[in-house]
Amino acid sequence: MAAPNPPPRSAWVLLALHAAEGHSLTPVQLQKCLFLLGSRRPKDVGRDFYHFRPYDYGPFDVMVYTDSDQLVERGMVTIDKSMGQSLRRFVLTADGNAEAERLVHLVPPRGMAYLREVVAWAQRLSFNELVAAVYEAYPEMRANSVFRD
Repeated sequence: MAAPNPPPRSAWVLLALHAAEGHSLTPVQLQKCLFLLGSRRPKDVGRDFYHFRPYDYGPFDVMVYTDSDQLVERGMVTIDKSMGQSLRRFVLTADGNAEAERLVHLVPPRGMAYLREVVAWAQRLSFNELVAAVYEAYPEMRANSVFRD
């Protein structure tokens, strides 16, 4: 059953980072986790969710970055660049964590449970392993890939 009033799609960015349990997510982890959530729990995320297309490293929606950047501007998310300018990692701020705690109670429990599972799974994989696993499950997302496993 679909959520009667699903939160805006950017809420799922906060919830994914919240599911990381105090750790950061790389852009590819965030993209792939949200893709899998939307693919496997579409009724939980609602119609205004992200629309992923095959791209360089699999499923991608630029709006994930647009929403993440807006959350940075609002002070909900910060970008950790301690590993270098090109190695960004998204991290919840205290305000973002408080908002995510509120949102957890507004989204379908099964969707949130799946998001927790998929984030934990993605965090255990290397970049190559994550992209390859998504391609294995969704070979159509390899269409525009530059990735070679």
